[in-house]
Amino acid sequence: MGKLSMLDPRADVLLENHPPVPGLDDLTGKVVGILDNGQANSSPMFEELARLIEEQTGAAEVLLRKKPSHMNAAPGEMIEEMLSRCDAVVTGLGA
Repeated sequence: MGKLSMLDPRADVLLENHPPVPGLDDLTGKVVGILDNGQANSSPMFEELARLIEEQTGAAEVLLRKKPSHMNAAPGEMIEEMLSRCDAVVTGLGA
């Protein structure tokens, strides 16, 4: 009989191994990225968040990007754009 290997997909989430980065004092003049993962109903939520950030925070720009599929990681080009252009990025799941 063949050998069966099981992989554990869980990540290490201990805060001592991944300390939070300091937050921004405010968003005035900052570029804020929003990465929509494409889950059901996430787009209207992230579109509203982008509108609120633009109207209420003084952010210089909001980059709203949507992954092609919630089943896969964001394309490298999308991640690179966020890394190179954004001072802060919001990402999450819609439900």
